[in-house]
Amino acid sequence: MKWAIQQILFFSHLVHSMINLFISKTEMDRTLGLDVQLNYIENGIINLYSVKFPYRINNSISYVQFSWNTKVHYTIRLISYDSAVMPLLQIPSSGKVPLKLETFNIEYRCAGIKTGKFDIQVNFNFDWPSDTNQTNVSLKHEKLCTARALRRAYSVALISAENIFYLVIGCVGAVVLVIALIILVYYRSIKKSSHSVTEPVQLLIPKSQNPTEKISANVSETHLMISESAAKAAVYAGPNKPYSSFNFRPSNVPVIIYEKSHVINIKKAFKGLYVDRNFFKILSVEELEGTFGEMKWAIWKKDVEHFIGDVDDQEDNVCFEERVILKTLKLTADQRHLKKFLEEALAFFSVERHENLAQVAAIASSCDDLNDPEQIIDFPLICYSHDGFGNLKKFLINCRNGQKNAQFKNPDGNGIQTLGAHELVSMALQILNAVIYLHNFGIIHKDIATRNCLVSRVHNRDNLFVQICDSALSKDFFPDDYHCLGDNENRPMKWMAHESLVHNSFNSSTDVWSFGVTLWELLTCAQQPYPDIDPDEMAVVLERGKRLSQPYSCPDELYGLLYCCWQLDYRDRPTTQQLLIALQEFNLELLQYI
Repeated sequence: MKWAIQQILFFSHLVHSMINLFISKTEMDRTLGLDVQLNYIENGIINLYSVKFPYRINNSISYVQFSWNTKVHYTIRLISYDSAVMPLLQIPSSGKVPLKLETFNIEYRCAGIKTGKFDIQVNFNFDWPSDTNQTNVSLKHEKLCTARALRRAYSVALISAENIFYLVIGCVGAVVLVIALIILVYYRSIKKSSHSVTEPVQLLIPKSQNPTEKISANVSETHLMISESAAKAAVYAGPNKPYSSFNFRPSNVPVIIYEKSHVINIKKAFKGLYVDRNFFKILSVEELEGTFGEMKWAIWKKDVEHFIGDVDDQEDNVCFEERVILKTLKLTADQRHLKKFLEEALAFFSVERHENLAQVAAIASSCDDLNDPEQIIDFPLICYSHDGFGNLKKFLINCRNGQKNAQFKNPDGNGIQTLGAHELVSMALQILNAVIYLHNFGIIHKDIATRNCLVSRVHNRDNLFVQICDSALSKDFFPDDYHCLGDNENRPMKWMAHESLVHNSFNSSTDVWSFGVTLWELLTCAQQPYPDIDPDEMAVVLERGKRLSQPYSCPDELYGLLYCCWQLDYRDRPTTQQLLIALQEFNLELLQYI
């Protein structure tokens, strides 16, 4: 009897927790003119036909309303493949689906810089039927946008003679009203001055109302570089918070993500990623070199059988070539260095692929078995799929030094292009997207910086493409960025939050602090933060309110956003989602001036 009651309760729970996700008839009629309901998930069953349906959003439609119910945990992630359209979720990106039927909106903002059809991917993740067995749905939306100039022309064409008449009448009435108000204010001021003397009023005026006042509208002419004198003249900001129109509401219980326990089976990962070293041709171009390690370029020759299985004898020599960038150890390293190297390089092994996350694509070695070190002739090559400019910090330094075009090229011979403000903000957004993605898996990066990013130029993108990667060998490649506190552990102290320095504490809020320093690096073309401060004094300096100064050519609003990331109290810092929305809005505002 007890068993039967338990079964009834179990199935009752399943019935009540069935997921429903759909677009209602009313919404379909408003957006597409169709009198049907589009069911994506009905009673827990995914409608594959509906999911594959490309939902086209007309230029006149600014948002789409979804309906859903069932009390399970969800996460939603929006991916825009072009900066011409910006999707904005009107509810938190993670939380509980309401038990009763409710609606929520996804807004699609056109930047007004292009005309065309732009793809957006909407990813839903539900903890159903259980936390370990999840339901994932990926929807494809197509947003139609028109350039701002075309929209204005279209609007002008709609103005009829009757509308013009009413417009003229309205303008005349407005002018009369303004004149009357001026006369009224004038007589009141005379009357007031005859009775009393007014006290002086102090106005708080921001330094710049125009977000591009210091930035050339021509992106190709916007260098955003810092001279040595400018860098030395203004390195630090005082404790007074700078102007910013972004209003982050601090909470007594902020949304803080803490690191989950992730145990990576190094030997299993090594075996799963193993590729024979003979399939790789290492190029002579060297990207970075340290005492124990180096970063190089290589060509990975993939045979056809790797893709399509058995092939004819005539095709057995056919192969695909993929350009990769690799990290490896030098002969000066030992087994202790190898163990640490593999642990750091495989930090994201258990995470699903993300376009802005550089993950290990292959481990090239002479042997696929770590249990038999004598069979390993050379140290393994940790390979990342990459066909671009390489390390972001090195790229920025070369930009700052003016080494562009023929002087600094990737292996294909593509030179660096001048960096504009919109380009830099776009790079920051890509890094932040990857950080948010890692946080969704309970992974705290702990070392967000330009030195741990790769940058490239992708043919179908207007902006530079950035991926954040692991910190393997970064301490060896950039020794000036790391310092030891006396525990024999080198840390990026000038990128770390105050609580990380004092208590060795790391969470999503400390990653926000590091991201702020990374954005400062982007805006200064990889200047060193706090160059004149001793690493041992960093905690005291931060307690006194000293922060990195406003970079040359950085708009006031953007610097205000950086400053919010460096609040001493972690509860006063924005969350990664708040940062993402603020940067997206700033980027849209910036596009209006380009």
